[in-house]
Amino acid sequence: MPSTVYRGDLTEITFGHESGLTLEDSGLSSTFHVRAVTATRDTIKDTSEIAFLNGAAGAPVNASEELMYPLGMLVGSQVVFSGLTAPWSEDDNYSKKGRVYTIVKQTKTNLTLSPALKTDHSSGNVDTDSGAMHILPYKTPAIDTSMTHAANANAAAERILSDQFVGLVGTVALPETVVDLKRFHVVGLGRDVAVQTPGRFINTGGSFECNLHNGRWFYYALGHEVAKLPLTTIGVTPDGTSAAGTTTAIGVSASVAAVAAGDAVFKSDGTYVGRLTGISDSGASSTLTFSQGTKVQITDSDTLYYSASALCGPAGGTDLETAQTISPGDSYFAYTGTPVSELGSGDDEAVAVGDYVIIPEFNTTDVNTHRETASDGIWPTQGADSIISKALKTEIRRVVAINNNKIWVDDPFQFDHANDMDIYFCRFMSDGSNGSPNLLTTSASSTAGTFGTLENPIEKLIYSRTVLPSFAMEVSIRRNDTGLGDGTPTTEVVDGSASDSKQLTRVFRGCKVKDFSLKADTDAALRMTVNFDAALCYTDTGRLEDTNEGDRYDAHRLFEDTANTEVKRKESGIAKRTQKPFMFYNGTMRVKGTTLGQVVSFTLNGSTGVQQFYTITGANVADSKTDQTPYAGTRNPTISVAGKTEYDLELEIIVDDPLFYHNMRRGVDNFDDTTTDTTDADMIRLSFVKQGGTGTKETIEILIDDYFITEAPLPIPEDKGPIRSMLKIMPKSIKVITIDPLFHS
Repeated sequence: MPSTVYRGDLTEITFGHESGLTLEDSGLSSTFHVRAVTATRDTIKDTSEIAFLNGAAGAPVNASEELMYPLGMLVGSQVVFSGLTAPWSEDDNYSKKGRVYTIVKQTKTNLTLSPALKTDHSSGNVDTDSGAMHILPYKTPAIDTSMTHAANANAAAERILSDQFVGLVGTVALPETVVDLKRFHVVGLGRDVAVQTPGRFINTGGSFECNLHNGRWFYYALGHEVAKLPLTTIGVTPDGTSAAGTTTAIGVSASVAAVAAGDAVFKSDGTYVGRLTGISDSGASSTLTFSQGTKVQITDSDTLYYSASALCGPAGGTDLETAQTISPGDSYFAYTGTPVSELGSGDDEAVAVGDYVIIPEFNTTDVNTHRETASDGIWPTQGADSIISKALKTEIRRVVAINNNKIWVDDPFQFDHANDMDIYFCRFMSDGSNGSPNLLTTSASSTAGTFGTLENPIEKLIYSRTVLPSFAMEVSIRRNDTGLGDGTPTTEVVDGSASDSKQLTRVFRGCKVKDFSLKADTDAALRMTVNFDAALCYTDTGRLEDTNEGDRYDAHRLFEDTANTEVKRKESGIAKRTQKPFMFYNGTMRVKGTTLGQVVSFTLNGSTGVQQFYTITGANVADSKTDQTPYAGTRNPTISVAGKTEYDLELEIIVDDPLFYHNMRRGVDNFDDTTTDTTDADMIRLSFVKQGGTGTKETIEILIDDYFITEAPLPIPEDKGPIRSMLKIMPKSIKVITIDPLFHS
């Protein structure tokens, strides 16, 4: 139909974490290996090929030895090796020579790397007998092991885990590819351009403004996140009668009316005690009974916590623990034990892709406040009213693959975790059962005080430190609404037919936030503008193939198939009834311990200092019209580095007190370093809480605890009305505490 054109209402935008991928020798099965393929070694192009042996169903490499990534999606990603021994050359180990390889071609089963491996594979294939291959996180989206390859584009359903809701976005500018064309005038060839050749490929200028319905974009703007283990203290003291692994009952010295059968009980160090099956509550003396028995000694000095079935602990009383040390940047670890979820309809459901793994930590990390004080407030022990200088390193991640006692997650861990750490699992449910976050919408008239209450809330602390996560943004445009992206191959491949959607799908990889702006005034919602750059752009070129052309990539259609159920909406970050934005009337602002009632508007600006760098990593590769990433990504940025952070806050107030002016004119450092208290009367706290009942509600808290007021003008208005001042405030850093239904931002 000649009148059918691309329209904005048929555009889909989703995003997802970039996580990288680790493939360890014997990691998918006892016989899994990485192979250096001899027949395709190219000494002229300086490339080597990698293949994979003996994958497994549901693993990143399946039983057909196919890597579960769309064709060409990994072109431009970087690879390092670790732990390699003979027959591989130790020189391929990153730790020895620092060699980094770039993927310049990707088929279903093979990766072509440049430069060539140091391992001599000229006379035969060489298989690993140890070690691992690591595809680095930057430019490498989280894997979706449910995708399917096919020889023909029109039968394929390739995709990545880019199923997340961007937000309440009305306008967006994409980091469209720009060719930096080089033009040369040559002496003797007249006034016109004599030679033109393409230079760098640039993917900058991405931007969107969203009305905030949760605080997830602070994670990408600041960089670090820790979670509060969703536990509640029982509030009683064990009587010290239990012995390690020998009894199924624990005596306590007070009433335990708060707990119920099915609750999971933990010690204060995160050690799993057991799941409650019986409670004898006699007020001053009570007994807790467990189906699994206690695997640890409980003493009268231990504090007990419980979770209303929110966490899966060890199954059958066996340990469920990490089997290796986790380092910052890892998105993969081994575990011991049997991961039975206990989160579904029964107590024997296996943990599956889409569940979330929790690594609770009772060791702390420095929040890097760089303040000259002995104060050592630890989150979550201290909350939004406190000076937070340290935080417990508890992390929650989505499971993207689980196989052979190995777990791959959707986002790299940001902290180190010791070997033999207890791990737990959680899962989204359609309601609040089994500890799933859930927003209550029961009418306040029928159930007073529950409307708008968040059951099983997830509290997270977000702050800046050393790293900044990257993300992948998927964008598809189409002419009509045929061919739903439901994972089923469609027939929209007949070019020009009535069923042809003419879909164009792109994935912008290696996206990082450059700067952001948060605004609120008395006329609108809390708005966040995010500016970002991408490293390169994958394009579905299935329609350019010579035969059986069609959409090779299975684009996400958010509310048609990706988030079309209660559970899927929670997984995508747009749980039903949570989509309403934070409005100006949801906000309060406290400055120097006083709630300000005269704030007209505020703007918080932040810069991440991100810079992209092009490096000389060219590869002699042929150009093809079906290349998903042209020229093997060699004309695109190789690395992206976060630089210095800068923040500034502007508050427009109706002046009723000279305090701000006096602090500005004296250059007062608004932080009290004369006390070791964990509170500071000078702190600025921006609070936004959605309306609801008396329980916990969705919340965003922005904390600024060390700052200078640099400008406090007092202009006389022409209309002789109230004097307004635009305060300019320069914080050292900001921290954000969110309470929402997201296990991980």
